[in-house]
Amino acid sequence: MSIEKRIKEMKSALRMTSGEIAEKLNIPVRTIGSYERGEAQPGTKFLTAIIDVFNINVNWLLTGEGSMFLETTDIKDLSTINSIKDIFKLSDEEVNGLFELLKAEASRDMVLKFIQIKKGNKEALNSLIHNLQGIKAIYG
Repeated sequence: MSIEKRIKEMKSALRMTSGEIAEKLNIPVRTIGSYERGEAQPGTKFLTAIIDVFNINVNWLLTGEGSMFLETTDIKDLSTINSIKDIFKLSDEEVNGLFELLKAEASRDMVLKFIQIKKGNKEALNSLIHNLQGIKAIYG
């Protein structure tokens, strides 16, 4: 399922219109429409607001993995995203870039391989090296 469909599913689950959601998030209603039509991708303001206001699982929204709503016991709220921004001194544009990176299956796979490599998984290291050699061959 695409992010556009998940936004529509979120609206349905919340039993709210685009206008009602936009009002709660303090964003233009046309912004939500552009997300639903796939004309634009949700930015940091939208993603952090839906966590804070509606308890939506951003991982579900971006990837379709997990449940739509965060469990109250393991909520990753706005403070988590702000902590990441602060720790790594990231701009909003860089945070958006991270979301884009994690949304794409191929790049998300590479990030997960880095995590496995850090844990000592040599097979993940070999796989990552193979992937990078392929990228180098394509892009020179």
